[in-house]
Amino acid sequence: MLKTILIPIASTLLLSVMATSLTAQEQVTLQPHYRTITLTGFTYPRKELTISSEVNGKCEAVYADVGEKIPDNGVFARIDTTFIRLDIEANKVNQERAGRQLAQEEKTLARFTSLRRKESAPQAQLDEAELAADLNKLEIRKLQNEARRLEEKLVRHTITAPPGWLLIERFIEPGELIQESKPVARLGDFRQLLVPLAVSYGELQAIEAASRLQVELPDIALTLPATIYRTSPVFDAATRKIHVDLLIDATRHTPDQNIQESLRGGMRAHFSFKSFEANNRFSIPATALINRYEAQWLMKPDGSTRQVILLGTENNGLTAIISGENLEAGQNYLAIPENAAGSQ
Repeated sequence: MLKTILIPIASTLLLSVMATSLTAQEQVTLQPHYRTITLTGFTYPRKELTISSEVNGKCEAVYADVGEKIPDNGVFARIDTTFIRLDIEANKVNQERAGRQLAQEEKTLARFTSLRRKESAPQAQLDEAELAADLNKLEIRKLQNEARRLEEKLVRHTITAPPGWLLIERFIEPGELIQESKPVARLGDFRQLLVPLAVSYGELQAIEAASRLQVELPDIALTLPATIYRTSPVFDAATRKIHVDLLIDATRHTPDQNIQESLRGGMRAHFSFKSFEANNRFSIPATALINRYEAQWLMKPDGSTRQVILLGTENNGLTAIISGENLEAGQNYLAIPENAAGSQ
């Protein structure tokens, strides 16, 4: 009866010792640690536009104020059309008079043509009748062309802007005299925002290699996807940095109209990415560290140790960030050296 009890107990102890030995010999590989870089910028509209009047006149109405959207019909302001409509009406009268004159000249031409066939009228009279009819036709063409010009000018009494853009500055008021070619407003498209940044060449390579870019807007507690909009081919000699613009396209990534309307220029933007630049920092599971004599050590598979400097932790303390002499990526160390020491 006693033998029956001891055999299972001995087997269990043997398996436990073997498991401890296997765990103690597990190895981990030293990995390069790429530091996380966070850059801060401010948002700007992707496009800005200054609109001007193409005609002179008195401002009749303005349909948007600073900070408001341009209406869906695109109409920003209207200029008084009294005089241009009078010109259009006068043109219609002149066309009617020229048309009647042409009808009379054509009758005269027909009469002289008939008389000339009978040799009852001289050729000079026929030529004069033909010339008078042709001149009236040219006058009608001139008036018709003038009518098209006036209609186009009438359209230009309505100042338009891209629908949905926000008004940044307004330089006119109702009742004010507007001069041709003078700016009347400045607008921006805030549905797409730019975040200008200045980075080193190594940082630029890391950004371009990233599979996914995100920009945090802490002012509105929102994180949105971003893309590289443009990169300067030169660098600033003073800062030795390269100018990069990130694009946040709210129309694609935030269908929520309330979120789109909350986007503005001047908002803080935090952009984080992993740097690929060598910095003699490495990552390893925190369990691989031995804390002795207020110092940190790593143990090699052969039992020798190497002192390192603990720079910090990440992943809720599971990963240690270290540096030290003669450390290289790819080196193997024991995953749980305390177990190895205890098994010896």
